[in-house]
Parts: sequence; structure tokens; C-alpha cells
Amino acid sequence: MLKMIKTIPSSLVLSAALLASPIQAEETSIWETLSEPAYGLWSAAVISRSSLFEDVDTQVSPTALIFGGYGPVFIEGNRFGHNFYRDGIWFASAVGNVRNYTALSQEQIDDSDSLRQYDLDERKASLEAGIQLGRRFDGGWIGRVALLQDISNRHNAQEAELMAFRRDSFQPFDSLGPVRLLSTLAFQYQTEDLNDYYFGIDQDELALASQKTYQANDGWSAELEFIATYDFEWSEELGEWAAYAGLRHYQYSDTVTDSPIVETGLVQQYFVGLGKYF
Repeated sequence: MLKMIKTIPSSLVLSAALLASPIQAEETSIWETLSEPAYGLWSAAVISRSSLFEDVDTQVSPTALIFGGYGPVFIEGNRFGHNFYRDGIWFASAVGNVRNYTALSQEQIDDSDSLRQYDLDERKASLEAGIQLGRRFDGGWIGRVALLQDISNRHNAQEAELMAFRRDSFQPFDSLGPVRLLSTLAFQYQTEDLNDYYFGIDQDELALASQKTYQANDGWSAELEFIATYDFEWSEELGEWAAYAGLRHYQYSDTVTDSPIVETGLVQQYFVGLGKYF
């Protein structure tokens, strides 16, 4: 069952109205000044994301997605950072990561027949920071390893990641231009404290005598992602744009799936978007 967000924030409505109104020369100058450091694809997207937790609906929501950056800061979806070393083969970055795909809100707990039988606390999204090292390989592959530490005082734990990705291009129809495909395969290692924050059950969260606490151990997850992008031009004035569609799957190990509040070890995320190149 899908849960669709139906309301649009007033700030977005105001922004749309401003964009639709005539732009004076001095306003254009301000816009050009602000947008000049931006690069890559800046887009609006709709994401459908399933949940690991028992009886929690798949959520569909609008979001902004950036595959590029602003000045010295690069942005890749929920990850951002700054490259402090690059020589064409090796690169090193300071990075930040927003972990929201294992979060559990109070609203989700209240809406779940299974979870509201407990006295659960929220599992909040976290902000992690660390270092990322990478290398370009033959055949178009790029590999990187990252070490991340929670800095938002949520799980106060660590995660390590090993990732490989590549970019390919193909032309499915002669009448259309080429489609670019980003393919990503990654493995993450989560420490015990991280898994226990999101998937463990403390004594004070029990509401019935039949319920038991659960201590999650350290574990791993595997990630598979594909993003297909089609570039086009609305007009010479509007410049280059792109439409894209993608999927991202996370599969978690037994220490997660064995938790009484977890329904499945698979998080499935699908998204479509439209954006402009800067």
C-alpha cells in the first residue's frame, strides 16, 4: 500500500510563483551570480521507498536531488563532500552522508498495527561524516572506500563502505539521443551500536509481558543501484536538461532481519526526476 504526500509546502508555491513572474535585469544578475558556482544536474524528483520495519507503508514523496555540486562542494544524492586531492587516477575527499533510509518516525510507529504494540522510540535520521578514498581503474570502473562516523548524536557509531561504479552509454531508439547508465555495487559494514540503535529493542520499549528485548550485532548490507539519464534541450535559452529514472536496493544481513520489529531485510527505492544542467 502506497502512502502519498498530498500537500505542497507553501515555500515551494511561493518559489514557483516567483519563477513564473517576469524577471527584471537586476534580478537576472543576482540569479546568475548565485547560480554561477553550481554545476552538474539539479533536479526535482519523486521517490518511492519501502521500509524495513513491520507493517510500515511504502512512502512516496517529492524531493530535490543534485548530481553535481556548488563551488568546491560536490553533491551525490544524500552524500556531499570536498575533494582535497585528485591526480586523475587517485582522489581523496572529506564527505558527509545523510542516513534516512533506516529511520522510523513516530507517525510510522503509530500507523503500524505491529509497532504500536510496543512502546518504541523514534529511530531518527543521522548525519555522518568521514573520509573517502578512490581510484579509477581500466574498463571504466571507479572504486572507492569510505569510513563514516555519526556526528548528529543519533547512533554515535561507525560504518565502512566499499563501492564500485561505472558509466555507460547506449541508444535504444534511432530517433532519440543516447541514454547514459550509472551502475553501482556497494557493500557496507555497520557496527553493533549502529544496528542496535535502529533495530534493537530496549527494556523500556516493551509494553507486553510476552515481548522480549533484542540486541542487534554488527552486520553488513549490500547496495545495488542503476540510474538511466536522457539529456535534451528545451530551447537555446533554457539550455540543457535531463530526465532520469533509477532504482536503489539495500539488502541487510541476519542481525537486522532477526529483529522482531523488522519485516524484511530489503529496502527498495525507485525514483524519477527532471532537472537542469548548470
